[in-house]
Amino acid sequence: MPGELEHQDPNLRPAMTHSQSKETDMSTSPLSRIAGPLAIVTGVLVVATRIPTILFVLTGGDLAEFVLGPTHAITSVASVVAFGFLVLALVAIYEHEARSAGWFGLIGFTAALMGTVFMAGDWWYEAFAVPRMAEVVPEAIPTFVGGRVLMGGIASFVLLGVGWVLFGAASLRAHVFPTTISGAIIVGGLLSGIPIGLAYLTGGVILGLAIAWLGVWLMRAALDVRTAARQGAIPAA
Repeated sequence: MPGELEHQDPNLRPAMTHSQSKETDMSTSPLSRIAGPLAIVTGVLVVATRIPTILFVLTGGDLAEFVLGPTHAITSVASVVAFGFLVLALVAIYEHEARSAGWFGLIGFTAALMGTVFMAGDWWYEAFAVPRMAEVVPEAIPTFVGGRVLMGGIASFVLLGVGWVLFGAASLRAHVFPTTISGAIIVGGLLSGIPIGLAYLTGGVILGLAIAWLGVWLMRAALDVRTAARQGAIPAA
């Protein structure tokens, strides 16, 4: 185990990559230790909940009917769960780069956290308030967005987009995660912050894929660290 290696002769310790050594340093909390599988589950949920809405936007149809249908009921509630998981995954992922990301990383993390929480609230509204409105006053569905509802919705999108762009940029700067994954997070965050149907939905798919991809990478990095630790714990013959 990594803790046991600290008391051994440095010459017996395995050579580790820069990323792997940071994995060992930062994986101390129970949440950070499951960052890999948590990120994979989160990414899959985010992608899966975007696809039905993308299909609706592409095919068209009556909005009130869609809101009252089973697809929206399942997708919207699942979206609340997905963004809740995204909050947990963000915290777990951040622990792996907090030391290297510095203050810029903290700012990116905080902004992404706030944006994700806001968007989770937005999806709660979509899941529970909008269907009830469609039942009571269906004629209001196409035009009800305005005033503070519009301001709140735009704020959620902006915070989500800016937050994940900053978090991706901080990750890119810290060089803890692969550059391609950090870049995908930036692209996904940027598109997710645009309050236009296909733009934010496509951004959600990209962001979800990036988070899942990062989860796979974290699991592989953790496995490499454990393997190296086992090998280093056995003195060379």
